[in-house]
Parts: sequence; C-alpha cells; structure tokens
Amino acid sequence: MTLRNSLLLFVLLFSISCGNNNPLDFGPVYTNAPDPFSVDGITPDTTESGLIIYTLEEGSGQLSVELRDDILLFFTGRTTDLEIFDSSYRNLETDPSRLTISNLIDGFTEGVLGMKEGGKRVLVIPPELAYLNYTGNSRTLIDLRNDTLVFDIELDTIIF
Repeated sequence: MTLRNSLLLFVLLFSISCGNNNPLDFGPVYTNAPDPFSVDGITPDTTESGLIIYTLEEGSGQLSVELRDDILLFFTGRTTDLEIFDSSYRNLETDPSRLTISNLIDGFTEGVLGMKEGGKRVLVIPPELAYLNYTGNSRTLIDLRNDTLVFDIELDTIIF
C-alpha cells in the first residue's frame, strides 16, 4: 500500500469513527457562532405577514436599510430546536457576510428593512416567509421547508 493510499484510508476511518457517515462531506463548521441572542424582557413586534421581530439594539446613523441596498451583516440561522443551518460565522470566518436585500427570503428581507448600522435583531420567520415554497435542489433548504426559522442578526454596514 502506498503512503498516499494509507493516508486516504486513515482519513476515511478517522472520519467514520468521529460519527460522520459521509467522509467526503466537508461542509461548513459553525463552532465560532455565538450563543443565541437573549430576548428576555423584550416585547416583540409581529408584522401582518406573521414575522416576529425582537429589536435588541436600534443601531445608529441616518441611513436605514432599503430594498435596493447591499449590507454587511453578521447572522446565525437556527431551527426552533437551536440547530444551526447557516451562519456568517462558518468555518474560521470573522468578517460579516455581504448580502443583497432583494435576494433574501421574504422574512429576512422584511426583518432587516429599516435597520440602522449597529442594530441587532432576532427574527422568527414562519415557513411561508422562509423556504415553504422552495423548489431548488439544496438538501438543506428542502429539509427546512416546513420549519420556523430564527435568525440572530447584527447589521455592520449599509452599502448603497
């Protein structure tokens, strides 16, 4: 057996022994994601669409997010059982993610509109404002179609 084959076998066996049934799945790791934001003592706003918004910090500045904007944002998306499915804190990333407002799921778009830089919110997004009607082929998003999603977000910068 060559050294290369020995190393591949080692990686395969190590991966399986660590509980990963798919040793070739090197998906994102969210160990740097912060704990969920606390909403204790905060009265939420519920929009007509059913989105629940907890505003933890208003933020500052004269600009607020509009539909045409791109933003730099820190976020973590969880299911209601606290399982992380996406985060700007993936792998070793420490920079905010750049997002185009008009390309987001409806609940996320609605939840960030009007935010100011430095603002922090928790968005509770019902399935009909998230991935209920998702028709793509992402396994993760298909699995989330019937889930209520919770996003902790912190707006870093508005890019217009």
